[in-house]
Amino acid sequence: MTQLLAGGAAFVLVVVLWLLGRRPSKTLLRSTDAGSVAAINRAQLGLVRSDASALPESSTAAEASEVSAAQVFALPVGTAARLALAKELRQAMDQGGPEQRLAAVERAGLWGHRSVLPVLRRGLRDSDRRVVLAAAAGIERQRGATRPSLSQSARPPRNVARMR
Repeated sequence: MTQLLAGGAAFVLVVVLWLLGRRPSKTLLRSTDAGSVAAINRAQLGLVRSDASALPESSTAAEASEVSAAQVFALPVGTAARLALAKELRQAMDQGGPEQRLAAVERAGLWGHRSVLPVLRRGLRDSDRRVVLAAAAGIERQRGATRPSLSQSARPPRNVARMR
């Protein structure tokens, strides 16, 4: 009789531990209507587009500041100059005010080197709208086809599968 009682207690203990140890099921997709989420996204996209079209003078001001910055900015020559410029841009983003951050993001966009992509990405999250717009313009210039690596400059032979 004690063996039956011990077996029953063990069975009840296993059932209780199984019920308590189970992870709750994810109900996010069951409770969220995808149509309403898409409608919210479309509404927000419409607000962003209408806001951008409502301010044409800001784009001309950005173009004018870009032209003036392009006249002043000279591309760095050599590794030391490239590292110094990258460090200067990071310091301007860390310690500068909105004007210094805007100038840093504009210079990074004009330079167009892949080492300044972190500065441009950080500019996208900035609190100043001008910095965000300049960072978006700088990153837009970086978009496109990826550059082939130097090790894969030539096409492999047709029977490369047999070689490996």
